Amino acid sequence: MGMPSILLVTKSQKVSQTFERNLRTFFDSRIDVFTLSQWQEMNENLQDKIGLILLSTRKLLDSLPDVLADIPVLIARRNIEMTRLPQLMEVSTGTKCLLVANDMITAEDSVEFLRRLGFQHLDFVPYGPEIEMSVTELKKIDLAITHGWPEFVPDHFNRVIDLHNRPIDLTTIFDIAQLFNLSIEKAHYYTADFFRDFVQLGRNLAISVNNEKQLKTKLESILNAVHEGIIGIDKHGYITFFNEDAGKILHLRTEHCINKRFQEIIPDFQVEAVFESREEISDQLLEMRNLYLLVTKIPLMLDGQFLGVVVTFQDVTKVQRIEQEIRKKSTHLGLTAKYQFDNIIGMSQAITSTKEVAVKVSTSDYTVLITGENGTGKEIFAQAIHQNSSRKDMPFVPVNFAGLTESLAESELFGYEEGSFTGAKKGGKIGLFELAHNGTIFLDEIGDAPLSIQAALLRVLQERQVMRVGGNRVIPINVRVIAATNRNLMEMVQKGMFREDLYYRLNVLPLRIPALNERREDILILIEHFLQKKNTNLILSSEVKNSLLEYNWPGNIRELENFVNYLTVIVEGEVELQHIPERIKNGQVGQTQSSVETELAFPQEDGGEIEQILFLLMRNGSLSDYEDILANLLLCSKRQQRIGRGVLNSMLAKPLTEARIRNRLAILNRSGCISVGQKKQQGTQITLLGIQVLQRIKNLNVIEQAFQNRI
Repeated sequence: MGMPSILLVTKSQKVSQTFERNLRTFFDSRIDVFTLSQWQEMNENLQDKIGLILLSTRKLLDSLPDVLADIPVLIARRNIEMTRLPQLMEVSTGTKCLLVANDMITAEDSVEFLRRLGFQHLDFVPYGPEIEMSVTELKKIDLAITHGWPEFVPDHFNRVIDLHNRPIDLTTIFDIAQLFNLSIEKAHYYTADFFRDFVQLGRNLAISVNNEKQLKTKLESILNAVHEGIIGIDKHGYITFFNEDAGKILHLRTEHCINKRFQEIIPDFQVEAVFESREEISDQLLEMRNLYLLVTKIPLMLDGQFLGVVVTFQDVTKVQRIEQEIRKKSTHLGLTAKYQFDNIIGMSQAITSTKEVAVKVSTSDYTVLITGENGTGKEIFAQAIHQNSSRKDMPFVPVNFAGLTESLAESELFGYEEGSFTGAKKGGKIGLFELAHNGTIFLDEIGDAPLSIQAALLRVLQERQVMRVGGNRVIPINVRVIAATNRNLMEMVQKGMFREDLYYRLNVLPLRIPALNERREDILILIEHFLQKKNTNLILSSEVKNSLLEYNWPGNIRELENFVNYLTVIVEGEVELQHIPERIKNGQVGQTQSSVETELAFPQEDGGEIEQILFLLMRNGSLSDYEDILANLLLCSKRQQRIGRGVLNSMLAKPLTEARIRNRLAILNRSGCISVGQKKQQGTQITLLGIQVLQRIKNLNVIEQAFQNRI
């Protein structure tokens, strides 16, 4: 018997070449191998020499010539090149794959083989050139897989995995060897090569898994180091990553969130919109669980495939607090309170009971309205309340409306954006309410706030958010408000000078500070305290003590401290009656002996009001300015005329700048010397009190001139 011959019948030359290469690996030159086309070209009657016909597929049986009908036929069982599998392993679960072959039988066989290899997680669709599929159907399939038939892949696919031609399986080689009674000397090499591929595949997978673990560990460390919440969600809606900051912000434990559907854990984050649109949603402000969160949702796409969503978010209050700290450190604003309840000196029943109420008030977070005369220590109480509250480590921002013009009030309180008005700083400016975020804002002299600002304040107190001048976004704030005034706000409400709704917003926790004449037993204690602050040892005679206790102290503690400062400059040793001013010596305002002091005294019935006004005017400019303004207003009042600011300024002996005339009129209006119309074009008019103050200023000028002449 001659050398065995095998006739290869395949549908392509590529498959024939693969089969011949496989057969030579085992049988070397002990067999002859012909393809059907080669056999037909030989023009010889070789069918008697052919011992076996090896078919690549059963479908080719019908194509065999009749002369070969009596020759044994074997349909090749086929394997797969293991080294080609890693690229298939990278395909994610549930991916729809078009498996392309040169005919449907081969395609279906390939699908079955891949499933048996463990690729059941992929959704295979067998496909041969005889199958017609619409473009719509093809677009529903993610990628194409083929065993050496890329030319049959439809044009629609950009992603193709070619696993190359499938080699002959070892069982088919054994069948051929048995048929021709041939030994398979190199079968162990083939087996070794087969397992070598498995070992290499396993090693590559182990390296890949190890690298993936290392990468995952590094990635988790990086994402946990980022100071914002990060949540990873796969395309099926399950949470696969939940970093430490996400747990801290939402007060959730990571292990309770992983592998849960996002609707269970973060239902308020509106992630469904990204699953539907596959588009990013950036910087969305969400309010949930008493938190304001700035949320960004990003779809994960790879090679056009949707893999899931990454959600990042920050606590807005934390961001604002960081911004606040940066601004405080960079500008050295020093927005802190320094006084505590221990700094409030006194043992009288009046001050003790007031402190007790203030301590209780400090433990709540409601708005406080502090009332009391000038100089009673309203700001000290405000600072002490802040220092005894849960906000003590946060800013304490004082605002004095007495020194805040209407034109600047809004920009100072609420801030402004860059370019919002002429002279605006580059980059804009943060407002006082923003600076006070998480802390306390102290609205001193709230009774002097213009009506327009009162409306804005009411909105802030109601909404707890501000909008900068020239801005288009609201900024949530968390502040406690403490307001203070020496004026009768209810009376102002009745006169239409103060908003009723704002009054009730402020007057949640009222706190009245007693005047010094209501706590006379504290006068000597306070004097001793101020002397210790000055490190001065002065001794007060009993007559001096009696005079001080009898005096009315219209300027309250501020006046008392100024008096002590006066003593430390004038007196050494013991303080006698001759060392103190006559108005204090006699225990009443207005009873004096010196001719000059007589002129400075005021009628008892005014309760020192004019003296306080004069003191206020001298602190805020030249008395000559106020005298000129009041004199011209008095002249106009005799003609029963109200006068506008511009006309008034033109009448002055020395016209003032616009800012200065506004300031002077605001102070006169606050002290009650003039009345300013609430509407435009109503003008300004002097009051009876203003006429009295004008007369006192004139008297002072006469006395001063006489005194100078005497010198």
